[in-house]
Amino acid sequence: MARGTPGSKREHTVSVRLNDDERTRWDEARSTSGRRELGAWVRAVVEDVLDDQVDGAAPGAEKRPAPLDPVTQAAYDELCRIGANLNQLVRYTHQDGRLHPAVEQALFEVGNAALALRGITPMGATDPE
Repeated sequence: MARGTPGSKREHTVSVRLNDDERTRWDEARSTSGRRELGAWVRAVVEDVLDDQVDGAAPGAEKRPAPLDPVTQAAYDELCRIGANLNQLVRYTHQDGRLHPAVEQALFEVGNAALALRGITPMGATDPE
């Protein structure tokens, strides 16, 4: 029984390291696809993604949020204020030799603000709609 694509010898190897959870998810997905070999399943999935690309866009590009408008002065000023506050918190952390409790909260808030700018509801937040 011939396998593969006739007249097309595959000479390149690609390896991927997976953790236990990833391997389990991949094996479950492979088994429901009807393919026996994980490598063949991975090849088929990648080829399907590449076949679905539009105008040479990167795989998954259609799922990404639209690019943001250029930075406004108000956004720049806010980022400068946040940066100055983080700088002070890090300075205190170095002085005390331990992580200042406000650093984690500040980083959390900066991350949530970045997500909100992209129209993504941060984890633990409620959607205003």
